[in-house]
Amino acid sequence: MKITKEIGFTPKDTTITRYDPVFFRINREPFRYYGLREDFTRVPEDVAKATSPAVERMARYTVGGRVRFATDSDYVVLHADVGVHELPFTTTVVTCWSFDLLKRVNGEWQLAGSFCPSQGEGKDYIESRIFVGEGRKELMISFPLFSAIPDFAIALREGSNVWAPEEYTYPTPVVFYGSSIVHGSCAGRPSTCYPAIVSQLLDTDFISLGFSGAALCEPAIIDYIGTLTMSVFVYDYDHNAPNAEYLEKTHYAGYERFRRAQPDTPVIMASKPDYYCGDVAENERRRQIVRESYERAVAAGDKNVSYIDGYTFYPDECRHFASADGCHPNDFGYYLMGKRFAEEIKKYLK
Repeated sequence: MKITKEIGFTPKDTTITRYDPVFFRINREPFRYYGLREDFTRVPEDVAKATSPAVERMARYTVGGRVRFATDSDYVVLHADVGVHELPFTTTVVTCWSFDLLKRVNGEWQLAGSFCPSQGEGKDYIESRIFVGEGRKELMISFPLFSAIPDFAIALREGSNVWAPEEYTYPTPVVFYGSSIVHGSCAGRPSTCYPAIVSQLLDTDFISLGFSGAALCEPAIIDYIGTLTMSVFVYDYDHNAPNAEYLEKTHYAGYERFRRAQPDTPVIMASKPDYYCGDVAENERRRQIVRESYERAVAAGDKNVSYIDGYTFYPDECRHFASADGCHPNDFGYYLMGKRFAEEIKKYLK
């Protein structure tokens, strides 16, 4: 599509006018956006309310949201309103409120830049420009992890072209459910949480239902997950269970509840990676509970279930370097997790 002024619009308060930008909203062709519902939320409001106040709040966070497109414009401008947001402990402003711009080079996604808050005190939007070079290229924008984004627009140079992106190799999404580690707390950027890394390694679509501190396997959220179309379900909420007793009460029951809705969808159960953080004896018990759920499922005849031992994500010699705070992974830790999950998920993708 040729980019002309007539098919674009002008956001209120825009300060970027040089180099002939033309703004578009991403809910139009040929842009494709993934990981979010039409209103840029992750879970319907009634489901979120029925789950918990924390999930109701975080269901609006744009974790896992992406926009993909191809263009020969030499720059990309992003203009986004920022709604409710937060800055969790040890997690950066870049991760919480900013957007990543990735460019596909020789089949691999590489960082082209970050759209960061830059408008000063009292401004409730992000707006900046990143130059991406001449010629046609595939681009992807990853949404922030701890912000609600009520409105979003992209601008490209007038006279350039924009095309639909290449489709994912595996267009049926992998669905991830779990704790702050699924959510991406302490990741360096939005595109370096482990579900995003899995997506980049395998070229698969995904949906992230990570809820920091609030993934408690409630029936309402499990029932909702059971309605989603997916290729694989990653079941990774161990870290948020308040104790081993709660985990034991809910883990297999949650799996059974999902299985009633989706009898054949592959399920990957995982125990938490921060084995040496806190009470190791308690962590060992939790690890065994998840393992026992897996073994029980296999004994019941489930041939589409796997188990990933969280203790094995980090090799002993580099365990110290894989965490940001002793609990949450840093980018290195998330890469190790993403690589391990990708190996397991790949077995099920068709």
